[in-house]
Amino acid sequence: MFNTSSKSFNQRITVPSVLEKKVFLTIKRDDLLDPLISGNKWRKLKYPLAAAKANGCPGVVSFGGPHSNHLSALASACAGLGLASHGVVRGHQQLTPTLEHCQRQGMTLSFISREQYRLRHDSQWLAAWQQRFAGWLVLPEGGSAPAALAGVAELVAELTDPFDEIWTAVGSGGTLAGLVVGAEGRGEIVGVMAVKDASLEGRIEALLAEAGCPHRNYRLVRGFEGPGFGKFTKEMATKMQALGAELAIPLEPIYTGKLLLAFWHFLQTGQLDGQHIVLLHTGGLQGLEALRQQGRWPRL
Repeated sequence: MFNTSSKSFNQRITVPSVLEKKVFLTIKRDDLLDPLISGNKWRKLKYPLAAAKANGCPGVVSFGGPHSNHLSALASACAGLGLASHGVVRGHQQLTPTLEHCQRQGMTLSFISREQYRLRHDSQWLAAWQQRFAGWLVLPEGGSAPAALAGVAELVAELTDPFDEIWTAVGSGGTLAGLVVGAEGRGEIVGVMAVKDASLEGRIEALLAEAGCPHRNYRLVRGFEGPGFGKFTKEMATKMQALGAELAIPLEPIYTGKLLLAFWHFLQTGQLDGQHIVLLHTGGLQGLEALRQQGRWPRL
């Protein structure tokens, strides 16, 4: 399942709007890594779940919203490895396309209030879940555990060309931290915020410190979050869909769509002229079905 030889595709982008800026642009297509364990989730789960299996853990418990890419990938990965899984879901009891998939993969679910969910980074709150699921692996939201960084770091070695910057969307911070580890001080890692969260940089710093990483060659880009995490305007959606068509890549509006909006702004304003840029497609396309059912994203 987590085949060490698996690599995603490096897609070179040669559209005129990029070439005229003398930008060498590659999209790292991690959305193609696995049909069920997509994108950065594949990389973040790889080593924590391997360790859980080796250590005889009966299962894994983690946290997410009702459309969580992380819970969807975790359920599939645990099913493939013969591990039980439990998802603690933010909000009222419901069944979305994502949660229906989780249940089909054998994941059990519990639902907690938004007020309770806000405690998800509190150590005592997490300890209570660890006590409830004794012997299980408890993974933080988004899978952004310190052990996840090594899997993300491997991505950098798969890049076939030199880079000045690697751009990624940022939700819980683990992917950006893993890229910093993998880059080993080369270039700059640019994180486009997909969520309005003032505490995020502190969690990234904590992950890097726990990994013993001395490098801090990253920056966070704000202003493209739209109304907030999981939210976007009609104008944003229209621009994302146009960019996806121009670049010939499938997009979702929660992470990679916002990443593309930010990148395109910097490209068109001349701030990236002459640079070698890698954009990371972090997957998450499974969440589109709910958006289509809600009429917020077109069916192809």
